[in-house]
Amino acid sequence: MKKNLIILFLIYSCSNSKSNSTIENYRIKPLDTLKFSYHGFNNGAKLNLISNGFFINEDYVYGCVGGGFRKKVFGKYQIKNNQLTLLPEKIKYTEFPLDFESKPKTSNVSYGPDSLKIKTKFQIVKWGDNEYLLSDYFHFGWGIGKENDYLRFADYLNDGSEPKSSGMYLVNKTNDPITTEFDLKQIPKKWQKHFLKEPISAKIKSIEKIIDSNDDDYIYWKIELDKGEKDRMNKRLTLVTKNEEFFIEVDSVLINTSYGTTNMYDFSPKKFPIGTELRTKWK
Repeated sequence: MKKNLIILFLIYSCSNSKSNSTIENYRIKPLDTLKFSYHGFNNGAKLNLISNGFFINEDYVYGCVGGGFRKKVFGKYQIKNNQLTLLPEKIKYTEFPLDFESKPKTSNVSYGPDSLKIKTKFQIVKWGDNEYLLSDYFHFGWGIGKENDYLRFADYLNDGSEPKSSGMYLVNKTNDPITTEFDLKQIPKKWQKHFLKEPISAKIKSIEKIIDSNDDDYIYWKIELDKGEKDRMNKRLTLVTKNEEFFIEVDSVLINTSYGTTNMYDFSPKKFPIGTELRTKWK
């Protein structure tokens, strides 16, 4: 049976509105639960929307040599049009020790405005049979800057990773192939500028060799590209050569040019000379 958020909401609307927040409400049944998730290296998140109007949200991080945590948040949810709102009630937090001999510590507390809070408002975005939950809430991911789901989704869409591969945002995916173009009109206008309607093609304009003043053995290359802000270039983009032997992450953008650096051990102006073409996505 094809699961769909609309069908799930209709089932919820017809259920008993007087349900209490007991453990029975949070039991997952395969046929009436819509599951969203993302999976990273030793980390991930899951969101289960149960047809009785309750949800279970789980975040987890595990250390390579021990340690980590698993946080489960329980509560109710509401769907209106294409907006999902979570109403958290309870938290089950498990902390794993650095040593494997000690037992994990688990705490059960009521949800409150503290460090254990979660994202509670999402837009439901569809592409084929895939459904994505995107939030505009900014927070630190695994990078050094604040990001949100729209920016991460744009990154994966711009370089062609989506719909085969997804980033750090919640998605319910099917195995059915997607043959249609993504409908950008679903994305709020304030975020549409981050989505490329067409791949950007740029050529190397100049190459500068730089030797670290504190370490003569550390050499990197500053690469100037011939496309800039007027061509929709931005600092989140990665461009790659057709053979995928060389890529560059854009770190600064001017009106007509942009820049990035590389410390590839085998980079040389002879191998990748001025005029070398790179693109955000090769069709």
